[in-house]
Amino acid sequence: MRTFPIFVSVDRKPPLVTGGGELAAIKARLLLKRAETVDIAADRLGPELAELERAGRVALIAAQPGVDWVRGRPLVIAATGDDAEDARVAAIARALGVPVNVPDKPALCSFVMPAIVDRGEVTVAIGTEGTSPVLAQRLRALLERELHPRLDALARLAGDFRDAVAEKLPAGRPRRKFWEGVFDGVASEAALAGEESEARRLVGEAIEAAVKAQAVQGRVLLVGAGPGDPELLTLKAVRALKAADVILYDRLAGTGVLEHARREVELIPVGKVKGEHSVPQDKIQELMIERARAGQTVVRLKGGDPLVFGRAGEEIAALREAGIEVEIISGITAGLAAAASLQIPLTHRDISHSVTFISGHEAGGDEPSFEHLDLAALGKGESTLLVYMGVSTAGLLAQRLLDAGWKPGCPVIAVENASRDTERRVAATLAELAATPERLELKSPAVLIFGEVAGLPASGLVEDVLSLSELRRAYA
Repeated sequence: MRTFPIFVSVDRKPPLVTGGGELAAIKARLLLKRAETVDIAADRLGPELAELERAGRVALIAAQPGVDWVRGRPLVIAATGDDAEDARVAAIARALGVPVNVPDKPALCSFVMPAIVDRGEVTVAIGTEGTSPVLAQRLRALLERELHPRLDALARLAGDFRDAVAEKLPAGRPRRKFWEGVFDGVASEAALAGEESEARRLVGEAIEAAVKAQAVQGRVLLVGAGPGDPELLTLKAVRALKAADVILYDRLAGTGVLEHARREVELIPVGKVKGEHSVPQDKIQELMIERARAGQTVVRLKGGDPLVFGRAGEEIAALREAGIEVEIISGITAGLAAAASLQIPLTHRDISHSVTFISGHEAGGDEPSFEHLDLAALGKGESTLLVYMGVSTAGLLAQRLLDAGWKPGCPVIAVENASRDTERRVAATLAELAATPERLELKSPAVLIFGEVAGLPASGLVEDVLSLSELRRAYA
């Protein structure tokens, strides 16, 4: 995006429109939705602008305005239809740092005119970088249907009570929660129905109720960020991010996911890398409890799903012991995202009737023993083994599976950065992985899928360490 959306004040000095014809009238009419008056630079005025002049809404100034007429304007629109004159005015405005727009001449513009949905105090501006005005108009038509025609009354109601709320409720979560309740509740319904006195009474009652409830402590939400693609966030996770006062986020959460948070939210990285814990787990739990007791809404943002190898059990226990309200919001775990990206099922009625999720390392970073698994039974049945955090131990696990009787030619497929732009897939067999795991050149984060489903046709590019068919013949 090359432009930054802002709203410009037009209440100090009138905007300037050059040109007296129909195009200039259209632009002046748009500006007069917010500006008291608009100055028009033209030799003569067309019928619409002449009528606006008689009504005192526009003032005629000399055509071909110079530097002194442009300086200090909130904005200028050059709409004479004369390319040379429009370019001259645009050059003056740009030299003075005055925002200028020339209709249908993007190279001369320092700002673009959005499509506008006008609800009085509420304005929605839609821009497409000037690339598709028709699309902007279609979006405006959609929003016109969706936004209540009396939305202005609701905004004015909020403005009337803003100072009272600021005086009685602290900034941050209490104040934000109050307004969310107003906009989602009966006061909003009354305002939109035109019942202004009833709406004001309900807001007053809501303020008193909120003051009494201030002693209530905050809460913690354990939120699954998914595998990294922001589009895989659940709607509930997005709402949680927007409600958060502070977010404690993992390294695997993904920067795109954090863009859904409010601008003023406090972001605290607590990500862990194997052998390199930036913030110890007990410190993370202390932070969550401390912030919740201070009345904040705390989001503990975890890659994937909080309940799948995310140490959520320890955090839930600590929060419950501290008497802190906790909520779990599920996320798409990396293994499911990897399977979806590959378009291979983890279970299949003909070749796999179960799936087992395991971690490739044990608590404290110790080498995994896998003693808790009946690897031989998994190898005999129609099953799929999905391994998380197994990059450094993939070869060891493969050898354990061979020792337990798994077929050497069993397909294996590894997926790095599932769902992200940097996703990489590589296929091998169990024997190849056990013999030379380094040939896969795996990097974290990655998941590995063991089982016949890993040999099904996959969507997209999959690197082969060696030809699967040759390996199957060699190790059969």
